[in-house]
Amino acid sequence: MKGFSEKIHLIIEPPTEEHPVGDRERILHALEERGFSPANMSLSALRGLYPLCRDSEWDITATLIHMENGCLVTSVEAGDTTKAHYGLAVDLGSTTVVMQMIHLDTGKILSETRVMNGQIAFGDDILTRIIYGKDDRQKLLEITQATRNTFSELFRETENLTGIPISQCSMMIVSGNTTMIHFLLGLDPWTVFSSPYAPVACDPGFFSGDELGLTFSGMIYIVPAIANYLGGDITSGLLTTDFYKKDGLSVFFDIGTNGELVLGNSSFLLAGAGAAGPALEGDISKYGMRATAGAIDTVSIDGVSISCTTIENKKPVGICGSGIIDLIAQMRLNGWIDVSGKLNPEASDRVVYIPELEEYAAVYASPEESGNGKMLYFSQTDIMQYLDTKAAAHTMVDCLLEESGFTPEDLTAFYTSGAFGTYTDLESAITVGIFPDLPREKFHCLQNSSLAGARELLLNRDRMRDIRYFQQTIYCIQFASIPDFLIKMQASKFIPHTDMRQYPTVAEKLAARPETAAPVKQN
Repeated sequence: MKGFSEKIHLIIEPPTEEHPVGDRERILHALEERGFSPANMSLSALRGLYPLCRDSEWDITATLIHMENGCLVTSVEAGDTTKAHYGLAVDLGSTTVVMQMIHLDTGKILSETRVMNGQIAFGDDILTRIIYGKDDRQKLLEITQATRNTFSELFRETENLTGIPISQCSMMIVSGNTTMIHFLLGLDPWTVFSSPYAPVACDPGFFSGDELGLTFSGMIYIVPAIANYLGGDITSGLLTTDFYKKDGLSVFFDIGTNGELVLGNSSFLLAGAGAAGPALEGDISKYGMRATAGAIDTVSIDGVSISCTTIENKKPVGICGSGIIDLIAQMRLNGWIDVSGKLNPEASDRVVYIPELEEYAAVYASPEESGNGKMLYFSQTDIMQYLDTKAAAHTMVDCLLEESGFTPEDLTAFYTSGAFGTYTDLESAITVGIFPDLPREKFHCLQNSSLAGARELLLNRDRMRDIRYFQQTIYCIQFASIPDFLIKMQASKFIPHTDMRQYPTVAEKLAARPETAAPVKQN
């Protein structure tokens, strides 16, 4: 392992009146003789030297953190403690924060804990949180403190799971989008969302736990962002794919409320980011919800009848993102909606008119079937909102390919990340037109590439070369500056698209169930 952290066992000659060299200097000299140069020592480590070195008869273990400009001794312990060498990898997500404890000499994952991000108290979506803390230092610090409390909760749970004190962890790598990192550092992220879209920091670097207000005695490294919307979570994702070292053309697409994607190979890297919208995560519709107990997560339609599964097999109380995309795909294939997304009341008894809405809706759970005694439905307005969102996702991929002079057929790999890419049925995503209609073996789902990249970097500091390569190589385009972006968006609002030649497998499925032969509504 060539991680950021290394523990070195030292037996040092004690000082004498003839050679009264200071404790710090004796340790640093011993380390430099072992090849660790230049070496320095943190103040917290320095404060721990006396009387520890003398009490241990100069049989000590030094913990070093490798930085790009040398090594920093962050702690000194009595005796040989090299086997107790642990670190933390963290995905600082806007909804969920995930932490892994890892043995830094073996790479073994010892635990994984996840908690809800305490920032949610200031808004479910990121923009609401940003506005809450904008230009108000006290309110910004409230969000920062909520972030710190989230880390403290993860520390406690990790200690309970492993029995290993967090104080034995010498290094923590944190990966997250640019806004999340700003909140962690107590920086106002308004700059991320306002012209000229220059964050306070893209590459903030190393910090002690004290500097960040965390009860963590080791060093903390923040995975750098490439640009304002291409945060450290995207940098980490790229580290897990290695497609930028290969000749074949690949796409990395992290899709959620926002969509960030990188296209390229060993010759070039082109990136873009834009708002996909809340629909892909289920945050539309009266009964849209997060993927929690009772949320419908899969939908199947057979002619006029519908069947669903829910998280934890509870009675349904709403529908999450993966359930919505299944629902729309299945409704299209069974003639409940047409190519424009318009509901067909003749297709099934489940397509009903809602007087208070003054429009039709597809009922996926009757009052008797639901867990809250309510009729759960997806309305015509919900469908159109969803199509706006899916069109944005499709058009981002389409434009990035076109700007680089390629077509979907040129792709050799399509990497998806984020909760949407992890839990969504691939066939449904293609049927609706979010993803291109590629041979299925070209798709690769990365469950949590932000966490995986943080862990990879924690265990291999040489990956910093790749990050510096990203920073120097990736060219970011602004979708808003593409002249025909809105035209492409309009074409993408149909299911799956106005140009069915782009979706041969979907056309084949539709031909097997033509709209003219849609099931007749039962009385």
